[in-house]
Amino acid sequence: MTLLQVHATAIRVFVELSMFEDALLTYIEAKKVGVELQLCNFLLKCLVERNQIMSARSLFDDMNTSGPSPNVYSYSVLMSAYTHGDRLCLEEAFELLCEMEMKGVKPNAVTYGTYLYGLCRTRHVSSAWNFLQMLCQRGYPRNSYCYNAVIHGFCHEDQVHKAMEVFDGMKKGGFIPDAHSYSILVDGLCKQGDLLAGYDVLVEMVRNGIAPTLVSYTSLLHGLCRAGKVELAFDLFRRLKEQGVKHDHIVYSIFLACCCQHLDLEVVYDLWNNMVHHNFIPDAYDYTSLIYAFCRHSYLKEALGVFELMFEKGISPNIVTCTILVDSFSKEGMINEALLFLDKVRHLGIVPNLCMYRVIINGLCKVNKCDDVWAFFADMIKRGCVPDTFIYSIIIDGCVKALKLQEAFRLFHKMLDEGTKPNIFTYTSLINGLCHNDRLSEAVTLFKHMIWEGLTPDRILYTSLIACYCKRSNMKAALEIFREMEKGGLSADAFVYTCLIGGFSKVLAMDGAQWLMEEMINKGLTPTVVTYTDIIVGYFKTGDEKKAHMMYNSMLQAGITPDDKLSILIYTEILLSVFYTTWFHANLRKGTSRNGFRVTWTSVDEHIKDDLDLQSTAQEEEVADSAQNFLQHIRASFHLVGDT
Repeated sequence: MTLLQVHATAIRVFVELSMFEDALLTYIEAKKVGVELQLCNFLLKCLVERNQIMSARSLFDDMNTSGPSPNVYSYSVLMSAYTHGDRLCLEEAFELLCEMEMKGVKPNAVTYGTYLYGLCRTRHVSSAWNFLQMLCQRGYPRNSYCYNAVIHGFCHEDQVHKAMEVFDGMKKGGFIPDAHSYSILVDGLCKQGDLLAGYDVLVEMVRNGIAPTLVSYTSLLHGLCRAGKVELAFDLFRRLKEQGVKHDHIVYSIFLACCCQHLDLEVVYDLWNNMVHHNFIPDAYDYTSLIYAFCRHSYLKEALGVFELMFEKGISPNIVTCTILVDSFSKEGMINEALLFLDKVRHLGIVPNLCMYRVIINGLCKVNKCDDVWAFFADMIKRGCVPDTFIYSIIIDGCVKALKLQEAFRLFHKMLDEGTKPNIFTYTSLINGLCHNDRLSEAVTLFKHMIWEGLTPDRILYTSLIACYCKRSNMKAALEIFREMEKGGLSADAFVYTCLIGGFSKVLAMDGAQWLMEEMINKGLTPTVVTYTDIIVGYFKTGDEKKAHMMYNSMLQAGITPDDKLSILIYTEILLSVFYTTWFHANLRKGTSRNGFRVTWTSVDEHIKDDLDLQSTAQEEEVADSAQNFLQHIRASFHLVGDT
């Protein structure tokens, strides 16, 4: 064995033992007898692979200075140091390309592929695509790895259409896509939700004689699960198993999570047992999925049992596991238990994150524990968790529902001062609160500000304003908001129509109320007992017992029976109607002016008033008898007792 061979063997041993300083010292000794380029490249590659970048650069510079001169392999290896691993330095990588050109060392496909990979890793994917197109135009060397790097880069940036463009360019350039090319595209398309296109790429892959890998199938399975297409996912899972494809732990975990989110516990049990039968040991992710399944079916006790089982198996729960359980406690109304569990979580060394604070604060707001909400809010900020729009909105909504509107607006202004933008839920809560307190002008001002901020009102917000205008009997403004809502593409529901019909009936504009009732029914909406009661009472107040009777019959035919409260209300209005009819005609015979009646019943519309004619005593008795008969009918229907 020659001295050089001894040095080479020593270098290899030192590298294997990670004794890099000794390896470099041996390299220096070897140079005295003449070191070969192959040994230099070996040492360079080992240093780069073990992330000894400074040592690798020193070795490369020494090769440049005293030989042997680096070749294309040397440059490619060093370039990978700047484009892979933790250290990314594109400037250094680009300088290597320039140095190669200056020294006449021609880059190969590996060199260019390594540089393209670095561009994509640093999110310069468009630049990578332009660089690759330049290579094509100049006929420079490239391979499928070059294209795959850019395809992966675009998919990672959620620009799958651009990835497809690169994929097509790859085929046009005469390069046959490999299994990796197809797998990247299938994964990108499925993550984007375009499952059909992902399936088509998979079919093309098979048609071209390339066997899909488990990774390809896993991407499609994951996509189906994310889209909630559980039956298709289950069918794919079963078919692959029948075809001899051995599912790995990742596939089982993905499918288990899907089943836990959508299917019955029986299916979950079977899959869990099947996974264990194939010697896959459930991890924290799997146990978390199972806990979620129990919580979803309101089996909190069983979920806690799985939580304890994790400790027995030596598996530590994560923040997601604990958040699911805290959320389940809150949904079951067990907020005190949720707080106790949170203390237990903290003792385990798990620090609550923003998501867990959301769950806790939301639960506290639901049970109106405002003092605890503020304590958790302060604790969250103290621990470095910056409140987001969701948390601010939850607390603001809680304050509004607790009738603490001043505190809600104080937090709203703090939110703005912190630079956190309110969302539609924030504005809806505040505007609801203002409308509930009959502060309509402030609600409208805030509504206009919200639109100026570029937010689109939702149906709930429009409904609040409409209801408030109706409460104030400002039906013109209520109708304007109603039409604005419809122009915005939001269809009114039964509650909105009921508000409007109630408002028009309140001001005795019965033509408008009747027209809205007909429009409501024509749109396929079902009037409620409140809708019918409002319009029936309106007709009674205008003295139009006939239409009130017709509307009452329509209500019964629709299968709607008034509750006791509304029955008594209608009953009262009938008595008042009989009284006012008798009183009105009696006063007419006494010579009382019609204005005298208007003073008593000031809300009668002009066109209703003008239709009131003097009636004879016989007509008066006929009206009274008709009203009494109608009253008896309603008394029987409402099961009211007592004399008329």
